[in-house]
Amino acid sequence: MSCTKLNFGTRVSITKCVAKWVRGSVASIFLFSILNSTLTSYQAQANVGEAFGFGSRVAGLAGIGTVGNAGAFSAYHNPAALGVPSDKRLLFSWGMVYMQPNFLPINNVVTQNLFNADADTVANVNTTYRNTAGQELGLSYQLFPEYMNITAGLVAFVPYDALAYMDTGESYVPEYFMYRARTQRPQVEFAVGANLGKGFHFGAGVHFGFSLTGNASVFINTITNTTSSMRFIASMQPKAGPYFGLLYKSQSESDPDRYNLGAVFRFPVSSLNTMVLSSAARVFGNFAAVDFNFTALSTLFYDPMALELGGAYKFFSWWKAYAQVDYQFWSAFQAPALVIQQPQTTNCSGSGCTGGSLNISPGSFPAYQYVDVVVPRFGEEFYLNEITTIRLGYAYRPSILGSVSNGNGNYLDPPKHMASLGLGLNYKHFLGFEATNQIDFHLAYQYLIQQTISKTAGNEVGNAADPKIGSPGYVAGGSVYGGGVSLSLLF
Repeated sequence: MSCTKLNFGTRVSITKCVAKWVRGSVASIFLFSILNSTLTSYQAQANVGEAFGFGSRVAGLAGIGTVGNAGAFSAYHNPAALGVPSDKRLLFSWGMVYMQPNFLPINNVVTQNLFNADADTVANVNTTYRNTAGQELGLSYQLFPEYMNITAGLVAFVPYDALAYMDTGESYVPEYFMYRARTQRPQVEFAVGANLGKGFHFGAGVHFGFSLTGNASVFINTITNTTSSMRFIASMQPKAGPYFGLLYKSQSESDPDRYNLGAVFRFPVSSLNTMVLSSAARVFGNFAAVDFNFTALSTLFYDPMALELGGAYKFFSWWKAYAQVDYQFWSAFQAPALVIQQPQTTNCSGSGCTGGSLNISPGSFPAYQYVDVVVPRFGEEFYLNEITTIRLGYAYRPSILGSVSNGNGNYLDPPKHMASLGLGLNYKHFLGFEATNQIDFHLAYQYLIQQTISKTAGNEVGNAADPKIGSPGYVAGGSVYGGGVSLSLLF
């Protein structure tokens, strides 16, 4: 029975009719709010630098960039490196990166049960996620070379497929939540560095974010010769998380590049989304309307507080070794899931109504335990000659989840091994002009360690006769692989 043909003699409950237009209204408004946020803010963040590294030289060393080896991308990796004296005043880098996720299939598991639907549903889970594909830009310029070599730098990432892509993902269905959309949006970093003397350098930068608040009012008509209407209002407030860097370079006269020590501290940044909906639907012809109101909250993305310590040492003229350790404070992680809070209805009568209003359950989210992680990174550079350099890198990143999701919820973040291979070419001429330039290539492979999820008995609210979403269980894991290229010009 269609809600547009509902009459007093039908057995179709008000609850099911309301559910139909609520789902349609919420979906339309949410998509509109996301589109609005992406088109009106270049500050929408994705941390491509943390996930893969900016520039093929850093990426070829498994993301090690605190030691002053990031070139024009130093504004992100360590802003203190901007202040290192150089006879080149302007440094420009452009690059491309492509990374393809490939997760194990998850088939024949419960995707709906009595906790979130009218009946149990067993189906396959879509584990196809978007590629990370885009261009990277880096720029540094010595503003005052004669005064502490104060230098400004800018780093940006722009996706190829779309200006931006946002997806809050699933709340209960198996979800690789760290891979859904974190690297699908533009990224902008700005920093300034200075030379403090005696080998010490200092820098500071800003990592941008935003808070989005949207208000929508909707009225849906279900009878002939009427119209439905909607109004959407949004406001956005910029946010910025600062980060600071220190760099010490060897003062050896015979080899000033003998060793480097670097440190970076980053404050957390979260981009919040608040959506307030006031809607009504005329579900009994022209007799009465049901009003429905709610607030929905989400953290579109979250970058944690982090401390990064690194060092580099040249053992021989042809061999340099790198090491870095990152301590990432993921215990304060805010999930991207959109959760409906305090839904209310008025002008309701009939089945499902109590005291003149319809009882609608608010959204809920599993209580995951997030933990801080330590990420070790190691790299090697081999200088074959004045032109050619070979790079190797390895890193290990633990899961930010305290345990696998055997209970309520199915958030997935397997620990992973990350390996990389790089090639660097240095030339003194570019397109016939005398201009020092570097061309770097890299290949990267990330292996997600397999995890076996075995769901415990009973559904999410303790109904022993109903299985949990994700039951009976599955194996999580997969890989992310790809590579990139970058070109640097020094003027």
